[in-house]
Amino acid sequence: MIAILGLALFHLAGSAIRQLTTRCGWGVALRSPSSAWFAIAVAYACSLGVAGVGILLGLALLVTQGGSFTPARIGRVWWGLFGLVLARPLVPTWWDEFVWLGKARFESLGFGAGVQAALDPAQHVIPAGYPPLWPSAVGWLSLGHDALSTQVLAASLLVLLCAATALETLSLSRPRLLVIAVLASAPFVWLHARSTYVDLPIGLLGLAVVGLLLRTTDGRPPLLAAALAVVLAGFKDEGLAQVIAATGAALLVQGFRKWRLALPALLALLTMATWRWLVHSHGVPLFDHALGVPQWNWIPRLVELLAFHASDVFTWGVFWAVTLAVVLTPSKDPAVRTLRVMWVLLLLFTVVALLAGPERVRVFAENGTLLNRLLLQLWPCAAVMVIAGLPAPVSFTGRGA
Repeated sequence: MIAILGLALFHLAGSAIRQLTTRCGWGVALRSPSSAWFAIAVAYACSLGVAGVGILLGLALLVTQGGSFTPARIGRVWWGLFGLVLARPLVPTWWDEFVWLGKARFESLGFGAGVQAALDPAQHVIPAGYPPLWPSAVGWLSLGHDALSTQVLAASLLVLLCAATALETLSLSRPRLLVIAVLASAPFVWLHARSTYVDLPIGLLGLAVVGLLLRTTDGRPPLLAAALAVVLAGFKDEGLAQVIAATGAALLVQGFRKWRLALPALLALLTMATWRWLVHSHGVPLFDHALGVPQWNWIPRLVELLAFHASDVFTWGVFWAVTLAVVLTPSKDPAVRTLRVMWVLLLLFTVVALLAGPERVRVFAENGTLLNRLLLQLWPCAAVMVIAGLPAPVSFTGRGA
C-alpha cells in the first residue's frame, strides 16, 4: 500500500502544479493520470541540485508558451488490462530488474541520494553515467521505504502510468477488440509489460509526446509535453531520441512555421546536457552510451540481426512484417504520416547508436540481449501507426491542460 500512497501523493502534487500553471481546472487535473508527471519532472530537477535550476527555468518558460490539451477518457477495458500488469510476483523476475531496483534503494537514504550515488565514481553504480530518474522515481513512489515488494509495485505502477498517459493522448476510433488484437499480436510486449524494464515505458511516453504535438491547433505544445520531455531525458538516453523523433515528425507534417513545437525537444536536450555535464564534472566514466566513429562495415551484420529478431514469430508474431507494409503504403492521413516519419527516425537513431557505440554494445546485440529491447522502444509508435492505417483513422485529443 505504500507505493499506492506514494503515487497518490505525487498525483496530488502534480495536479496542483498542473492547475496552477495551466489553469485547466481541478477536475481535469485530478482525473488525468498524467498529472503525476508534473511532480516527477519538478522533483527530478530538484534532485540535481543547483544544476537543475536551468530545467526548472525551462519549464517555467514553457508555461507562457504552452497550448491546451484535453485528456481522453480511458475505457474500463483498459483498466481491466492494466490489472494484468499488477498480477505479477512482487520480486524481480528478469536479471536487469535487479539493477534498476537496486538503484531505487538509494532513495531510502534521503531525497536525491540516487543522483549523488550515480555521480560518485567510488560507488561504481552500473551502468556508469546512466540517467537516474527511473530508479529515483521508483524510490520516491516507495516513500523511501526500503522493501523489495514495495519497490517492485512502485515500478509496476510507473509502467501503468506510462501506458495511461499514452492512452490519454489517443482516441482509438476502432472496435476495442480489434485494437486489443493488434496490441496483443506481439507476445514480447506483454512480457515486458509485467517487468520493470524501462524500454516499453519510454516508447509509450514517446508516443504520448507525438500525440500532444499532433493536435496543437495554435502551434503551441501543451505543458504536459514539456514535462514528459524532461522525464524521458531523465529515464534513459533513448528517451531523448523519442522526443527528437516525435518533434521532427510533427514539424515535417505540420510545417516548420510552428517552431514552438520544438520547445519540448530543446528542454529535453537541456535536461540531457545538464546530466552529462554533471557526469563529466564528477569524473564518472561513460562507457555504454559513448559515441565514436561509426563502424560502417558492421551494417550487413546489423541488417541480418534486425531481420532475424524482428521475424521471430515466437517473440513478435508477424507484427513487424505488418508494420513494414504500413510504412510502405501511401497514406494521406496526417496521423499515419507523422507516426511513419517518427518510426523511421527512431529506427535511424537506433542504427546510428549501434554503429557509433562502443564495441561491447555490438557484442550485446550479437549475443541476443539488446535488439529486441530496442525494437520494443519502437513498438508503441508502430502499433498505433498500424491501427491508424486501418479504415477508421486514429485521432489525437486536442484541448485542455
